[in-house]
Amino acid sequence: MQQPFIDKNGDEVLFNHPATLAAVAAIEEVSERGEKSLVFGRFTRPLTCLVQLLNARAMLRSLAAGRPWPQAKVHGEVDGRANESDWPAVRAAHQQLQSNLCLDVLDVTLAEQYRELQKRRKSQRNALLGMLEEGFRQGHEPHMRSLYGAFCTVLANAKEGEDDAHALALVSRALSEQLGESIELQCPESYAKAFADLMQALCERNEGDENGDGQLDEQEAERLWPHLQQRLNDEYGSSQGTFARLMYGGTSQHSRRMMQLAFNRPHSSIKVLVAQSMVGREGLNLHEACKTVILLHPEWNPGVVEQQIGRVDRVGSFWQQELDRVIKRDGESADIPKIDIRPVIFQGTYDEHNWQVLRTRWADLRAQLHGIVLNMSNEKDPEMRAYLDEIADVAPNFSPSTYNRS
Repeated sequence: MQQPFIDKNGDEVLFNHPATLAAVAAIEEVSERGEKSLVFGRFTRPLTCLVQLLNARAMLRSLAAGRPWPQAKVHGEVDGRANESDWPAVRAAHQQLQSNLCLDVLDVTLAEQYRELQKRRKSQRNALLGMLEEGFRQGHEPHMRSLYGAFCTVLANAKEGEDDAHALALVSRALSEQLGESIELQCPESYAKAFADLMQALCERNEGDENGDGQLDEQEAERLWPHLQQRLNDEYGSSQGTFARLMYGGTSQHSRRMMQLAFNRPHSSIKVLVAQSMVGREGLNLHEACKTVILLHPEWNPGVVEQQIGRVDRVGSFWQQELDRVIKRDGESADIPKIDIRPVIFQGTYDEHNWQVLRTRWADLRAQLHGIVLNMSNEKDPEMRAYLDEIADVAPNFSPSTYNRS
């Protein structure tokens, strides 16, 4: 039963599966353009392998280029569970990229560059409090000011020599992930807003409001802070690269909100969000820095796929911002951006049959609900096709390509 998944070396064969490699190629092509990718799939194991492989490839590329990578070592087996080790993904990535890095000294290389990264992080932490203090001086809602006050109280009572689980280190790393490469260029107001957004993602609705007055006073905020710090530690306490993240049924609600927060920021470190279909298709706005949806395991129901695409098709989306820029500069219709949907189909397998069924049902859905008068995809008779084309030609067309600038 294990042979389809494990090779003779004990590694996952899914790292070199054609569908995995096709998804990796599409994702990295989008990343090279400075954009993000949203991936949907049904099965946890291939989704996990995809995330591990993407992070391993990003790590090897970063090290080869001399860029910092937020990881001190390659994580090995946990409690004897080989499937939690990153080494199989690293070996697969090393072979795929034909990397010149020596795997025998990879942990040494990671440790050296991580020490340098820690020095930069310490410098950022030293400047963080001043930026936050100035940013909150500009005014913020009382709820966030109470949480910021609790954060400052924790720092004032902290002992010297605290480790990376210390509140300042955790908050600094979280804000660095949100603001990404542009963190040193941000103004104090941006730091304060990023802190407020982080607290909003960490907190449940009305959490900490013990007396039910709709407010969070200083004492309530101080009692709530240890819970928030533990959630921060769960999310940022370990040294792990975050080029790609996985959101599945076991992902906590506050982790989902923090992934959403980081994914929506153009410069944050999360460039790829891989979501299990039932988890990520509803209730999440993932549109602010992404217009590419990759369907690793396409669904049978076109309504579900429309919900998945709807995560990036929102008011004020990245796609809409690009469209506004094209219209403003009076660009050609060929320049009009589109939301890019990329299904991964393993030709000659059951995937192909699944995709054909989905396309037929999708065409029926568009004919019924989306302004396309008739489903013409399966019509082969030339005379009937001519009649259908005539009907379609007189139907209203609201495509941006027919936009009338006059």
